[in-house]
Amino acid sequence: MSIVAILNPKSANGNAARTWAKVRAHLPESVRTIETMGPGHATELTADAIRAGAKTIVAVGGDGTINEVVNGFFDDGRAITPDAKLAIVPHGTGSDFQRVLNLPWEEEKAARLILTEEPRMVDVLRVLYTGHNGRLTTRYSINVTSFGMGGEVAARVNRSSKLLGGGIAFLAATLRTALTFSGVAARVTLDDEKTIEARITNVAVGNGQYHGAGMWVCPGASLEDGLLDVTVIEYLSAFQMLRSLPSLYNGAIYQHPKVRAFRAKRVKAESSQPSFIEIDGEPVGRLPVEIEIVPRALRILMR
Repeated sequence: MSIVAILNPKSANGNAARTWAKVRAHLPESVRTIETMGPGHATELTADAIRAGAKTIVAVGGDGTINEVVNGFFDDGRAITPDAKLAIVPHGTGSDFQRVLNLPWEEEKAARLILTEEPRMVDVLRVLYTGHNGRLTTRYSINVTSFGMGGEVAARVNRSSKLLGGGIAFLAATLRTALTFSGVAARVTLDDEKTIEARITNVAVGNGQYHGAGMWVCPGASLEDGLLDVTVIEYLSAFQMLRSLPSLYNGAIYQHPKVRAFRAKRVKAESSQPSFIEIDGEPVGRLPVEIEIVPRALRILMR
């Protein structure tokens, strides 16, 4: 059992499964496909497959499925098997992580990448946060972790219809959240050296560059530089948010007067107010949070 696909059959209203069937047609018969049954199942299936000898795990689904699969590569703070590789066939609400991987959309080329591409070592984020149950929880992030308005938007998107596509769902959730969001007074510490105290709209900590179905929040981030890119967006009113929308998508976010950008290896944040966290698009808990980079932690197939 060398290649195992972990498929979320509900991702993108079933389109992920249809896409995988087309990719699967170009792969050897020995490739095994296992479907997830609910939240968290992809992590369990991935860990079981790696322990059983799988060398390549293919995550088929959206950013949430990819995140769960990534978490299945690790146990007790270390990789289960250092030579296991991750491949991705993206198809979800946001599909933000694939934007920095340069993955092919053609099924035959996607299959060829899975079979022949040499893996690259990429960084991951280790996130210690307060879960919805009030307990400290550790989870890995491959793309972007954010807190402030981002956590509330992610929760709203999860409850909403995606029939008009991920971009519309996230934009609508962002605008609806902005109407009542009054900012969060947060204290953010970088590498135990620099402290930022500000009323924030959002703070995005990026390994990847995009979240929210195409919002370009960390345009300088790299998967391979051993650093976190931290984008601090100070409080914006609903009107200011509306006016600022273009800079959220066109790569000019660092030029906005209420945006500050930093790089660090560790970020800590706390607030006396409730502030929600999203990890790779999934609402998972609230502050306080501690995020650290884990350099060269995962082998991934990308172009």
